[in-house]
Amino acid sequence: MVVPEEVRVHVLNILAPCTYMTFGHSEARQDHSRVPVARRQYVEPVARHDLGRMEHVCPKCRALHWLDERVQKTGSTNRHPLFGMCCGDGSIVLPAPAPPPDPLRRLFSASTPEAQQFREHIRQYNAALSFTSLGAKIDDSVNRGGGGPPVFKIQGELHHQIGSLLPSQGDAPVYAQLYIIDSLEALNHRMQRNGGLDPDVMYRLGGLISENHRWAGIFRRAHEVFQTSRTDQVSLQLTVNRNQDRRRYNLPTSDEVAAVIPGDGTQASGSRDIVLRRRDGSLNRVNEGSAMYECLQYPLFFIYGEDGYHYDLSMSPNNTKRLSRIDYTAFHIQQRENEFSLLLRGGRLFQQYLVDMWAAADQNRLNYLRFHQSELRGALYQGLSDAIDTNSDMHNVGQRIVLPSSYTGGPRYMKQCLQDALALARYHRKIDLFITVTCNPSWPEITRELLPGQTAADRPDLCARVFNMKKQAIIDDIYKNGIFGKAVAHVYTIEFQKRGLPHMHILIFLQPGDKIQTPEQVDSVVWARWPDPESQPLLFETVKRCMVHTCGDRCLENGKCFRHYPKPFQPHTSVNNEGYPLYSRPEDGPSYDVRGTPISNQWIVPYSPWLSAKYNCHINVECLASFATLKYINKYIHKGSDRTTLQVSRF
Repeated sequence: MVVPEEVRVHVLNILAPCTYMTFGHSEARQDHSRVPVARRQYVEPVARHDLGRMEHVCPKCRALHWLDERVQKTGSTNRHPLFGMCCGDGSIVLPAPAPPPDPLRRLFSASTPEAQQFREHIRQYNAALSFTSLGAKIDDSVNRGGGGPPVFKIQGELHHQIGSLLPSQGDAPVYAQLYIIDSLEALNHRMQRNGGLDPDVMYRLGGLISENHRWAGIFRRAHEVFQTSRTDQVSLQLTVNRNQDRRRYNLPTSDEVAAVIPGDGTQASGSRDIVLRRRDGSLNRVNEGSAMYECLQYPLFFIYGEDGYHYDLSMSPNNTKRLSRIDYTAFHIQQRENEFSLLLRGGRLFQQYLVDMWAAADQNRLNYLRFHQSELRGALYQGLSDAIDTNSDMHNVGQRIVLPSSYTGGPRYMKQCLQDALALARYHRKIDLFITVTCNPSWPEITRELLPGQTAADRPDLCARVFNMKKQAIIDDIYKNGIFGKAVAHVYTIEFQKRGLPHMHILIFLQPGDKIQTPEQVDSVVWARWPDPESQPLLFETVKRCMVHTCGDRCLENGKCFRHYPKPFQPHTSVNNEGYPLYSRPEDGPSYDVRGTPISNQWIVPYSPWLSAKYNCHINVECLASFATLKYINKYIHKGSDRTTLQVSRF
């Protein structure tokens, strides 16, 4: 069984598509009057590329932005920029969150040991205090070993689950069941499952949620109703339907006595809102379109139990167009003036929240495709697929769900991108450069905007936004400014490492007069050696930090590096039989200490000195000297999302 790619925090389509591909094409123009800047003799730049500060305010929603994030349309200028990422230039209007209670605010922002311990274990605190459980497989294997940022990774279908109001006979109460018992008894049960947490902090948080969270009060009142009931076959369902008159159909807000008058039951049969059962071993799912989906799972973020996203939410009071979950989440994860955001201070819990929201949005898209196969003409594919699949047992052939090529990251999408890229390569005859750019979490644009006590891993939104702007600046340098020569076409895709950082693969096609064909031309573009630390300090710092290959468990096969490091020394650049260049790696070059190990030219990843010095991140540049490499490179960047194989065995 093949499990789809784990959903990572940076896959969030709030900022950019997860697997995105664009093509550029222009007519070739011969211009040999100057040598492209990145192919001249290297000169150290005065300063690195810097986007400035995130200090530009959206005039509509007061969210903070970098200037490069402004929309490109009439009326949006450098002096008066307009922004679309946050509120769609004013088309989305949502209420601001209520200020959190002071005790919770201090835990999220103070520098005391107690507050730091809380933020370090915030996911565990939230899980102990939540009303629902996360119904997905959490994979922590990516966080074992290595020195990368912590990653929250899940596999399989995502959903939230809620159990019965009372625990089964002999079982200890968990999740929502803890809010209907005495606070000290609830604390004891929570601490039995979470021994490494601070009991005083847990007790105060439980009291804050019980006092402020509206669903805690609703659960207690539901428990009182069940205590007076004489039958065990009782189900109480609290639903929120935005199409009904809110003045009449609303949830209880006070401890008043009321009579429950049942209807004909037709609405309950198809609903998946919160279902409370007195005692039942089964679990009920919380629909991802329910207004309670977020506040029940993340009580530390939604301390008042306020409504989250739901299917009937409109973009603004004056615009009844349905608001998507992506736009809803993008609005709420912005940093705004005079607004204290618990989300942006949530650390690893913020990672989980972003993954959860993106997975819910993607699941909604997949459900739409599943239930609209007739409009997508999915039936046309099924008979053909069944007929050509000769290895399958025809007795087991069932209905197949067809994902159209418009679904980003799907198999048809990737195959279509591959065919388009191959057609582009066939027209231009040869790919000249294959470049990989990886986000640097130490970029000053990221570190400057971190809140006190945060690391880049705590703010994946900043990493994704800054990388998106850097990516565009690099493409402009290559394609518009012609640093390698006149680029007539380019193809790129964005992926995300298993360690959590985004990176881009880009193919560059140069015009015939600027093709890279000789070893001398390769040497003018790509280096695979140490720069001079005295005359080239910026480049040396980047190479030492970002361009040294250090073998870890992930790149070893049978005790050897599958990327073939260390490379053999090479006095001069040449091309092997498979069409790959062997870059110059002088044996008499110097060695420098990197994390306690002397590193020679054998361990240097090929790079462009001009790009590396300017952008200060991992930028691997490869010259493709043979047409034989074309198909492999195109398939590599369009291979699709990473997957894993899961084997289930019975004992």
